[in-house]
Amino acid sequence: MNYDGQYACGLNDRSLISPRFETTPMDALQKKRSRATLSESSIVLIGLLFAIVGLAFQDSFGFTSLLAALGIGLVVGGTVYIAVEGSEVVRFSLVFISLVALPLLSYGGAVRWLGGMLIGAVIVGASYSRIAD
Repeated sequence: MNYDGQYACGLNDRSLISPRFETTPMDALQKKRSRATLSESSIVLIGLLFAIVGLAFQDSFGFTSLLAALGIGLVVGGTVYIAVEGSEVVRFSLVFISLVALPLLSYGGAVRWLGGMLIGAVIVGASYSRIAD
C-alpha cells in the first residue's frame, strides 16, 4: 500500500467492494428490521398457559412436565422483566438471577437459604430500580 492510500495495482480499497454491496457487513447488522414481536405481558400470559396445561395434563413421555417448567420460567422471567425499570442489562441480569434462584428453593439447608437470598436480591433490585427513577 502506498502513502496515498492506494494499492500498488492502483486500486483503492473502496473499488474492491462489489457494486451490489452498498453497505458493509456491520451496517447490515445494525439496521433495524420491522418484524412482529411479542410484548412482555403476552409472554407472561403464554407462560401462564403453558404452566396450566403442563400441570393439568399428564403424559408418559414427560412432555407436560417440561411444558410446565417452561411456563413457570416464562412467567417468572416475564414478571421480573416487567417489574424492573432500568436498562436492558439490569433487567436481564435480574431475570437471570431469579431463574437461577428459583430451583434452589426446592433444596434444603444452605442451598435453600442461598436461593432465598438471591430472590431477596432480585426484589431489592426491582424495588430500587423503581424508586431510583
